[in-house]
Amino acid sequence: MSKRVTVYDIARELGISPSTVSRVLNHSSLISDERTLQIREIAEKLGYHKRVIKKHISRVILNLHLFLPKTDNNLTHFFYNISELIESIQAGFGDVRLNFIIRVNDGNLEFLERKKTGQIDGCIFAFTSPSAKLQTQLKDRSIPSILLNRKSRQTSFIAYDIPRGISLLAQKMIDLKGNDLRPCYLGFKKLPQVSRERFEAARDFFIKKGIPFDESSNLTVSSLEEIPTRAVDWVLEGGFNGVIAFNDLAALSFLQAGFIRGLDIPGDILLTGFDDSPIQSLLDRRIDTISLSIPVLGERAGSWLKAIIIDKDETPLKEILDVKYVKGQTLS
Repeated sequence: MSKRVTVYDIARELGISPSTVSRVLNHSSLISDERTLQIREIAEKLGYHKRVIKKHISRVILNLHLFLPKTDNNLTHFFYNISELIESIQAGFGDVRLNFIIRVNDGNLEFLERKKTGQIDGCIFAFTSPSAKLQTQLKDRSIPSILLNRKSRQTSFIAYDIPRGISLLAQKMIDLKGNDLRPCYLGFKKLPQVSRERFEAARDFFIKKGIPFDESSNLTVSSLEEIPTRAVDWVLEGGFNGVIAFNDLAALSFLQAGFIRGLDIPGDILLTGFDDSPIQSLLDRRIDTISLSIPVLGERAGSWLKAIIIDKDETPLKEILDVKYVKGQTLS
């Protein structure tokens, strides 16, 4: 039986330190391209194969990096409950012990080279997507990753059926006002991809139903502060009587501004939110919305990552979940 080639054999062949060889074989970008190429060529020549160690569930502690979206909005905690997300991810892993490293998805890749954080066993991108460069780095380093409520052709994901959610709200509006309905969409500029997806879902559904709806039916604001000062006037001047807001926070802001202006909601204007945000629990009058369960996302992501890391199951995940309509008091 031939002796297994190690990093020490490669280092001895080149007259360099084993740590330099190890960095290159673990995809470090700290070593020059010339030296990297040299090490890889010798490794291939000697027949080096990286040892794969299957982690045992009773002994392992996994380092899991949880990426959250970068934002300057101090109301972010009303979009989702982070502790609830972490608990549900842990539930998906079962008895496997996890060390969570929380990161802001700001494009910084320095964490990949930091030894203090230990080995990166997996990454979860919650309500955000990795840059192309980060995605490539994770793939090159064989670090499994998954997106929550974002879709990708290259990366595994679990997301909700947004068009289905929008169609449930839009159909409810049609049921209430019929051909008299003049709907509009209130979007959010700081999340352009998500906002656009929801607008296009509304546009496609209303057009299919014969209800006028186009780019002139879309108002995109940069902040919630713009809604009382701009959105209400825009809705009234446009003659709209139905508003599908980007999310529950936008809907709540419109609801409050409408009351101050003397509007009867839903008598004068139908209103919906989206996401079933934690802020709903603070309201005396709930907003009609669509529930996107955070625990379901977290548990499914945790279960998939456990299969990838512990069981070495390489099956990718591309899953679209159904949504649930949550009745409030802003449609009827």
